[in-house]
Amino acid sequence: MRHWNQVKPASNPAAVTVPDTAADNACPEAETRNQPLADRRFLLVSLPAGPFGRYFAKHLLMAGADVSRVILNGGDLLNWGVRRTLWPRVPHPLWPAWLNWRITERSITDLVVFGDVISMNAEALAAARRNGVRTWVLENGYNRPDWITLETTGANANSCMPRDPRAYDHVDVSTPLPRGPPVGAITPYHSLNISAYFLAAIFGMPFFPTYRYPYKLGVWPQVFGHIRRYFTALARRGEWDRKALEVMAEDRPFFLVCLQRDGDSQLYEHSNLKTNRAVMASVMANFATQAPADCRLVFKNHPLDHGVEDLRAICLRLACDFQIADRVEFLDGGQFADLARASRGVVSVNSTAAYAALGFGVPVKLLGRAVFDIDGLIDPAPLNAFWREPRAPDHDLFTRFRRELSRRTQVRGSYHNPKHMDGTASRLVGLIRLT
Repeated sequence: MRHWNQVKPASNPAAVTVPDTAADNACPEAETRNQPLADRRFLLVSLPAGPFGRYFAKHLLMAGADVSRVILNGGDLLNWGVRRTLWPRVPHPLWPAWLNWRITERSITDLVVFGDVISMNAEALAAARRNGVRTWVLENGYNRPDWITLETTGANANSCMPRDPRAYDHVDVSTPLPRGPPVGAITPYHSLNISAYFLAAIFGMPFFPTYRYPYKLGVWPQVFGHIRRYFTALARRGEWDRKALEVMAEDRPFFLVCLQRDGDSQLYEHSNLKTNRAVMASVMANFATQAPADCRLVFKNHPLDHGVEDLRAICLRLACDFQIADRVEFLDGGQFADLARASRGVVSVNSTAAYAALGFGVPVKLLGRAVFDIDGLIDPAPLNAFWREPRAPDHDLFTRFRRELSRRTQVRGSYHNPKHMDGTASRLVGLIRLT
């Protein structure tokens, strides 16, 4: 794989502008056309784990932008390398001041983060906005699995998308969304990239003494948990999927509850339920007294659960405590789409799985805050009423919302599947050029 900062000679010299004497005499109109980001200076503060950032930078450079990457830990260094880097080496309290200095000193025009709610990213966005710098927030796709997200204000509950359903009345849905090949498997690459990133962060700690791990769960438990869960899934995938089929084959109706990754910043920043244990306890307490007696409650684990806690054991223990053990199931496998369609409704904190369920016409009850928390899409009734009369989403509103969300925030591709990273980065930079 060619490194992003190597320039390959092109048969068409206009395709890639290389700083040389010939470029000095180039036609200004052609230079503007071939290097539309020539006046932009990008500071990349955080990026998805893995090599995607190098592809992103390559396409920014090809568009004429200046690019610098902040190196906070060994994971950043592993994923990026040593060229075009800035090393803060300041304690966390001085991080905003360091950013103010670098933004001014380097005349930064654009700042990029992956995720907007962990402290260092939130502080970086605040510093950029104080200095009049454009901000770009990358996230996993709302339209999963074949999309990624690019927002200007923040992701999920911090999205710039309107929450008033009337804002989508005049969205044109006559033109079909752009289609492309599915991105294929993501989970194995994602797990590998995350594990490698955090291992490098751990072993690089002597060289980054001021770096402080920003997540709620420790590094080592997550690394070993991901590895253990990956091999467990290889051995038990068939068993897990058969269990899901058995759940759907039962005559008794069920509600599906989507669990999220413990420690997920979207979980603890955009809800009052900070852990999966809290989610399960809250939902079961309500279900035990308010749901029809013939209904079941099925908890679906997140495919990227790190396995730090045995959520199955916790779930079954809580079910016994609430005396509904015969009405509760816990699933590690199964296709979410099939389970959602077979259910009477989906309960979630703010997972994008619930957004997918809206597309299937399945009623959804949110326990937290999300970009798709819009009257007409989400059932606004209390949870105890949802069990008895779940309200299906407005299909026309969902179609208009999805179209506008896709147009404004979604890019086809993947951060992790190697076959699609280069094309994803190219499309991402194309959207930035147009915004």
